[in-house]
Amino acid sequence: MAKPNLLIVGAAKSGTTSLHNYLNQHNDVFMCNPKEPHFLISDEIGIQRIPIGISDKKAYEKLFLEGEGLKYRGESSVMYLMYPEIVIPKIKEHLGSEVKIIIILRNPVERAYSGYQHVKRYNIKEDILEFRDAWDVSEQRYFSNPDMTPASRYKELGLYYNQVKSYLENFNTHIIIYDDYKLDFQNEMNKVFDFLEINRMEINSEQQHMVGGWQWQNQKVKFLMTRKNLLKSFLKIIIPFKTLRKLIRQKIQDRNSTHVSPISIEDKNMLKDFYKDDVRQLSGLLERDLNYWTK
Repeated sequence: MAKPNLLIVGAAKSGTTSLHNYLNQHNDVFMCNPKEPHFLISDEIGIQRIPIGISDKKAYEKLFLEGEGLKYRGESSVMYLMYPEIVIPKIKEHLGSEVKIIIILRNPVERAYSGYQHVKRYNIKEDILEFRDAWDVSEQRYFSNPDMTPASRYKELGLYYNQVKSYLENFNTHIIIYDDYKLDFQNEMNKVFDFLEINRMEINSEQQHMVGGWQWQNQKVKFLMTRKNLLKSFLKIIIPFKTLRKLIRQKIQDRNSTHVSPISIEDKNMLKDFYKDDVRQLSGLLERDLNYWTK
């Protein structure tokens, strides 16, 4: 069976989309589409929370048929990192213990603010327009609303220590620090290739993936662009070319969006205090001083 044997499990908003696509350039690696099927948690957390999630085992395995015969078949469901108590037993049950795990860790202060902006940008259910207000209610709102995406758990997503520790204790796991990845991504890719025991290669990094830093100016336009509706279905019929539809969408986005403001000093200091102890523990676990994240 063409089951996956490589998982990028997170963290969300830490460069996983680019890593997924860069790995897909290698002749020994096949990375599935969609990038994030979230098969290993969809039933447990609720299939309505992940719109493009896959809960059927046969449908999940079918994603990897094209990679049958290659050394690695992979997927990149970034919510797996936050749910090790669910995912790790499921990996062992469905995929076996020899699966290789890759984790990218971004400064949790930056990750929290970027994560909020991402959810606000693409998920109609994020209707709180100020970061601090969304942060304050994130956990209570998630557990009281069965339709709310786990990506809205802005606090929990950045508490890396126990998450990473669980994976390190159970699987052959490679950790990438996002700062290193940004500084010299080819060097970090070489480390990934060495971890996977495949030939190093030069990566074509011209195409950008999941570029952030923008927000919708108008909630009505956001609603129109992020939800399934008759207009979008009609456009697919009259404009069958995906590239052209993408170009039109980009034009609409450019005309109806603005730059995201930097996080406030007050919110930044609040996040640093919140994550400080967890980062200290993570530094000890990885034997690398990451405390500059919260200084």
